[in-house]
Amino acid sequence: MNYRFRPIQPLLLAAIAGFTALCFNNAASAHDPAVAKAVAPPVNKSIVPVLQSLLLGDAPVGTAPVPVIASPAQGATFKAGDTLSFSGSATDAEDGVLASNKLVWWADLHHDTHDHPLQQPTVGGSGMVTIPVRGETSDNIWYRFHLKATDSAGRVTEVTRDILPKKSTVTLATSPAGLKINFDGQPTSAPVSVLGVVGMERDLAAPDQNLNGRRYHLTSWSNSGAATQTILWPNVNTTYTATFADIGIAVNDPPSVTLSAAANGILGVPMTLSATATDSDGDATVAQVEFFDNANLLGADTSSPFSWSWAPSSLGSHQLTARATDNVGATGTSAIVTVNVVPATGDQVPPTVSLTAPLNLASGIIGTLNLSATASDNVGVVGVEFQFDGVKIGAEDSSAPYQASIDTGAYSAGQHVLRARARDAAGNLSAWAVATIQLGGSKTVPDGFTKNESWVTGLSSSTAFVQTPDGRMLIAQQSGKLRVVKNGVLLPTEMRQFTVDSNGERGFIGLALHPNFATNGWIYVYYTTTENGVHNRISRIVANGDVSTATETVLIDLPTLSATNHNGGAMNFGLDGKLYVGVGENATGSNSQSLTTPLGKMLRFNDDGSIPSDNPFYNSQTGLARAIWALGLRNPFTFAIQPGTGRMHINDVGQVTWEEINLGVKGANYGWPGSEGMENITTGLTAPIFTYKHSAANPAGSGPGGFFTGFCIAGSTFYPSLGNFPASFRGNYFFADYLSTFIARLDLANNNAVYAFAKTNGQPIGMLVGADSALYVLTRGAVTRISANAP
Repeated sequence: MNYRFRPIQPLLLAAIAGFTALCFNNAASAHDPAVAKAVAPPVNKSIVPVLQSLLLGDAPVGTAPVPVIASPAQGATFKAGDTLSFSGSATDAEDGVLASNKLVWWADLHHDTHDHPLQQPTVGGSGMVTIPVRGETSDNIWYRFHLKATDSAGRVTEVTRDILPKKSTVTLATSPAGLKINFDGQPTSAPVSVLGVVGMERDLAAPDQNLNGRRYHLTSWSNSGAATQTILWPNVNTTYTATFADIGIAVNDPPSVTLSAAANGILGVPMTLSATATDSDGDATVAQVEFFDNANLLGADTSSPFSWSWAPSSLGSHQLTARATDNVGATGTSAIVTVNVVPATGDQVPPTVSLTAPLNLASGIIGTLNLSATASDNVGVVGVEFQFDGVKIGAEDSSAPYQASIDTGAYSAGQHVLRARARDAAGNLSAWAVATIQLGGSKTVPDGFTKNESWVTGLSSSTAFVQTPDGRMLIAQQSGKLRVVKNGVLLPTEMRQFTVDSNGERGFIGLALHPNFATNGWIYVYYTTTENGVHNRISRIVANGDVSTATETVLIDLPTLSATNHNGGAMNFGLDGKLYVGVGENATGSNSQSLTTPLGKMLRFNDDGSIPSDNPFYNSQTGLARAIWALGLRNPFTFAIQPGTGRMHINDVGQVTWEEINLGVKGANYGWPGSEGMENITTGLTAPIFTYKHSAANPAGSGPGGFFTGFCIAGSTFYPSLGNFPASFRGNYFFADYLSTFIARLDLANNNAVYAFAKTNGQPIGMLVGADSALYVLTRGAVTRISANAP
């Protein structure tokens, strides 16, 4: 092509380039159904009318490149297990056909409102990807392929193409009707019809169970499969029927019940007796709990949570018990709880208080927030104290109507907790009246804090980070690079490069420092290797300044992987000097409950990779299974250990509904796949200490987790007791959601209440408290620093 110009100034040349690029982008978008995005200089609209007189040739100047995705074809579909070929090319008005090194392509899995990587950004115009057969079980998924082209002038255009899944409906049925099937580890009442993606592996099981007082045992599946089997989702609508045999009258196990009450009581003053009752039988439920004082019936409660208000009528020791009865008449009795009842001396009656404003679950609050409360006492109320997120608001109000106010503009938008407590002249305190509220607005960090989201930039697909005793930060990138930040600057040369498989959620995903790093320089890494089959590996390297050239010491090779997601990867040393490692279940829920595999577990090792003999299953298992410290986890990508106490909080990424924070306990079973969040918590399972949902409750804020919603809990740290954050923040557990990009704090001192703290532009994936007491947040492409302002 020939370009002819009159002599013009550079400003007009830039305007021509911007105008023609804009026009060309519109044409490119119309040419291909894929979405095209071009980056070009801004148009100076004031000189647009003279462009035609300046441009005499027949082709535009400074146009953006035109990438085209050839494969997968527009309208192509996929089923799990397919290997898809990708190919694309690009042309440019000035450069002609672009070389392959000017092209970058990648692919993402989209699920509902969020996405996961499938193929990392790859230079070139061709390649192949295999669709995993395990992972997301939702039918609402698709894959998006991206192709980005860059011309010699640095102009960029990106196009995408969406590939939709082939689907079919599977109906699960039982004969006789009304029995249950375990579907992907979750107890499911049949019949049920499920829409799914063709080719996905799904797990079915038909356990023995009770129905209407009879016991049933599986005799066959309609597809002739085993009692517990894995199916490939069929190409056409299919029914799987489990046929059971009646094997006689069910043996009904009695329910279990635990009673709790205060150790001391006051004559005539009501106290609450509480009972927790469960029944392990598949079809039995707890019908009622009765409360007894020295075998005398006090009363009964027929709904959970079971409780009874008891005002002792005699002095001395009282032997209290609770008796639970299930729906078929079996009973279980609690252990005895002894309560010592003493006479009332002086004023022993605490006041009562109610928050009257704002209402519980009030949302969108902005401006001045006025709090009010009513209080009463048998003698007289001296005052009412108000709190916001555990911090006292002004002085105690000594006269009714009891009131306080705050400026909501000083706090981050999102969930906060209000409390009010009354005091009488004798010093008796009421219980806290509590209201959970949501502040509106767009404030992303509270007053008194500074957030710098550009503290370090230039990272790519970061996954984990640590800080060395001398203040450097070491950052793992999914591609295998171990990067170094020194004096707040990202060094251009990596400390080490590992050869990894970075498909999906695989890659370099875990990092920890030995407690004696200052003297031995030991760094522990967790990455996906292809050596002797694709699997995750834990190794130890030695830092020598800002590089590591010494031979890698391989410590642990985990089992071969079948899926690209649910790898876990978090590592931390405990106060006992042992290395704790979170391992995902490889998208196979049954792994989490099996004590023969380390997948879906929290593992515990000595610093040389050997297994401590005091692990809970050391004597009952063999091989790597001896390293199991806790089980029933799905994808524990992050966890944290509190300095000084050793307390562990494990973040477990949920599937359909719930994200979890679990208290790390030796030998604990967190329930996956049969339990998620607070659902199906049965005897022997450890419930989460906090859980939040993927979607809002109705009304908003009313469910577990309050106003918090998200899809991927990630990044966590305990703020130390000696940091420079305000006192109410110290000892808090900070956690984040990768997709909702919020940072919250869990207040251990106030009944594990959770408050909004900050919001980030990038997707938070890790957190730590630096040597300077600032909170550092790792996103995929940067490090954010949140610091407390000097008083």
